Amino acid sequence: MAEEVDASELFNVGSTAAGSDMSDEELQKFYQDLLLKSQQEGENEPKQAQPWNTVKPTPGCCIKTKNIKTSEKVFINVCTSSNVPTPEAITEQELVCMLEKLEDRDEIVDYRVPMSLGEAHAEVDNRGNGCTAYDVIISPGFLHTINNSKVFFGFFMSVVFEGLFNKYNVELERNWVLLKNKKFLGTVEEQNLRKQTLIQEIPNKAPMTTETSTKKPKFKIMREPEEGHPEFLIAEVFLPRINKASAVLVDVGEDRLVVCTRPKEYLLDIFLPFNLVQEDCGSQFDVTTKHLTVTMPVQKLT
Repeated sequence: MAEEVDASELFNVGSTAAGSDMSDEELQKFYQDLLLKSQQEGENEPKQAQPWNTVKPTPGCCIKTKNIKTSEKVFINVCTSSNVPTPEAITEQELVCMLEKLEDRDEIVDYRVPMSLGEAHAEVDNRGNGCTAYDVIISPGFLHTINNSKVFFGFFMSVVFEGLFNKYNVELERNWVLLKNKKFLGTVEEQNLRKQTLIQEIPNKAPMTTETSTKKPKFKIMREPEEGHPEFLIAEVFLPRINKASAVLVDVGEDRLVVCTRPKEYLLDIFLPFNLVQEDCGSQFDVTTKHLTVTMPVQKLT
């Protein structure tokens, strides 16, 4: 441990040195040694622990949606960091049962998803237009889980949308698009992750059941124009037991359409004969007719 030196003692020593017969060079060296000793003593003092960890997240995937109030494009950068805990490992079946229980206010379930929601930052999309991006950080293990399960991915996005609304009062369109060839919009910056301040979803506890069933809904795919190479594919999906648009999850891939619902009443997973322009796809659910319409622009022939 460094010896404590009283400020008055330093002054007295300095005064003595200044009044001595030291040469200018000796006096300069004396003060340099004194300053160095003071700096070393300061470095040896215990530092107060910070309430956060500084990390540089790893890009995972990028989601495109829009702000409901302003219609502005919004991108969600899903990133990973080993500093974020991995949620409890459960099966897809168990998650579905939990989601079904949420429809009943008397049921209590428990599942927690640790994540960090970063503040909005202004960016420019690939067309040069201004947009907004949010960085969401989860554990590498949970990214692997959602990438291998449409059900987990849909649930994860619902948690993100609710978290952004609660934290920043921003309401985003639930019909989002997963960008295939982009993992991050903007520049990856270091972020401060607060310790023990991560989002938790589905509070409380209840036993889980494991039985559930899904149905493949009735649907039809139309092309426009009908002859030649189409400009659009239009999917109409009939979901008679769904009562609200927020219960419908739509995922459009390069040549694939996935529609699932919460609770897991319906699941449609089909491949399409044409490659799509994922960024420009859109969907709308009519609560009166119970029809979901998905409009999918087709890539032009090269």
